[in-house]
Amino acid sequence: TLGVIINSYYDNHSLFQHGNKGRKYGSPVRIFTNIDPSCIELPKDEGYKYCKVCKRWISSENNHCNKCNSCTSKDGRTYKHCDSCDRCVKPSWKHCEKCNRCAQPDHKCGDIEFSQECFHCKEKGHKKRDCPKVNHEELQAKRKKGINSIGKKKKKMKTK
Repeated sequence: TLGVIINSYYDNHSLFQHGNKGRKYGSPVRIFTNIDPSCIELPKDEGYKYCKVCKRWISSENNHCNKCNSCTSKDGRTYKHCDSCDRCVKPSWKHCEKCNRCAQPDHKCGDIEFSQECFHCKEKGHKKRDCPKVNHEELQAKRKKGINSIGKKKKKMKTK
């Protein structure tokens, strides 16, 4: 069975309104479904465009990154690729050589400590992307080929 749950514009939520307490970059739209994203058409006149590579609709400010092989923006802004981190980051972020990651330019190095477990090794203190037990070159190659972390090809959902 096919299903769609759309969490659309949060017109009545204080975080998504204009003013000093509202989000700077508008209201996100979240669509949870098992329908192939290429089948869901979003209106061009409301700021969406179709990415032929990702085969889905994206914000018109979002650009496909050929290095990440993805449309990477999460908030409507045009993200930029950091070659050192090998991922796209918010346009206001800069790569910090001391922390070896991208962050806000005025961050304090070493202040961010990750307290959750790593998804890969289950040890506390780092994320999977920083895990010393992950073969990062192999992981990047799998991501670019479209293979999930279990080693199976990602399946494309068929719709009728």
